[in-house]
Amino acid sequence: MMKLIRRLAAVLAFIALIFGGLKSLINWISRTGDDDHEVFADDDYEQV
Repeated sequence: MMKLIRRLAAVLAFIALIFGGLKSLINWISRTGDDDHEVFADDDYEQV
């Protein structure tokens, strides 16, 4: 039973590690200033 709990905890930790890595990658891409990946670009619309 303890082996099952340990393996489950390891799998959950691995999934958390993957999601954390993806989040940091997305944050890094958004900080580079490259506007090619933005859904809504601020420069496209003139402000009145």
